Amino acid sequence: MKGKLFLHISAAVILVLGLATAGPDAAQAFKIIMVTDTAGLGDRSFNDAGWAGVQRARKEMGVEVGIIQSYEQADYVPNLNLAAKNANAVVAMGYLLLDAMRKIAPLHPETNFIFIDGTIADIPNVASFDFKAQEGAFLAGIIAAAVTRTGVVGAVEGMEIPPVKVFEAGYRAGIKTYNALRGTNVQLRVVAAGAFDNPSKGKSLARMLIAQGADVVIQMAGNTGTGVFEAVKEAPPGIYAMGTDLDQDAIIPGRVLTSVMKRIDNAAFQAISDARAGRFKGGHYWIGLKEGAVCLTDMKYTRHIIPAHALAMVEKASALIKKGKLQIPVNVRDVESFQPPGL
Repeated sequence: MKGKLFLHISAAVILVLGLATAGPDAAQAFKIIMVTDTAGLGDRSFNDAGWAGVQRARKEMGVEVGIIQSYEQADYVPNLNLAAKNANAVVAMGYLLLDAMRKIAPLHPETNFIFIDGTIADIPNVASFDFKAQEGAFLAGIIAAAVTRTGVVGAVEGMEIPPVKVFEAGYRAGIKTYNALRGTNVQLRVVAAGAFDNPSKGKSLARMLIAQGADVVIQMAGNTGTGVFEAVKEAPPGIYAMGTDLDQDAIIPGRVLTSVMKRIDNAAFQAISDARAGRFKGGHYWIGLKEGAVCLTDMKYTRHIIPAHALAMVEKASALIKKGKLQIPVNVRDVESFQPPGL
């Protein structure tokens, strides 16, 4: 793989590399390169959200942009190193790049690194962003518990890593809250695919959950989650999906109840803007509903399906979270002791 690394660099990155010798103006252009995780572009989720922020920077700020696809975890170190040598700022996508980031960023102190979905607080040229996805997932859990008719909802996870488990914790807490306030006993079944780039595995796991009675299945699995949508699309009416990261409601209009959006695009864009303006500041940033970094979609295809009382609960919970009066568990183990609020 390493011998073929350059062949996998997009034309955009090749353009960036060539600009250094294209003349004084081109040489001074501010350059951004995004390094994906193994799910890559086209996941309609995590990586696509990051790329949307980079593309916005290209459009609004005129920066030069490029992308390097990672095909396996062994690519992370060489890809980050290559990007750092040829860009003013590098956008690194995903928790799985954490070790590679810690190895490469200190070697390139002149390069600004924007790390999405991981915590690095001690390297000055790294701004890392974690999203309070548990807050949005909590709201989605309320909706799932309100819509299910079987009393069983499911979740397909990509890998059992902290950013995914944050989703699960919030989702479980939302279901627990609905059960406590409405006297129901909705159960959650969770399965993990072991990868973020295996749609066929996502589809088979979603089919299994549906066969076990789940009539709402949320995907927390990146590109693997596209298989979840396929399974729901092929399932009988009354079976619904939920999306994550991007607005995925239109993938199957009317069958995706809502999506828990992480505004990765906004975080990446703002960090790029700061880097270009010379005000980049390293550190760890933990952002959620209050900061507009996490939210649910407008549910324009499904709002009529969701009970009015559930929408009211979501609105009240959102207000409490933004005011700091409701803390949603970050760890699955803490859901058991979580005390549901009155909504």
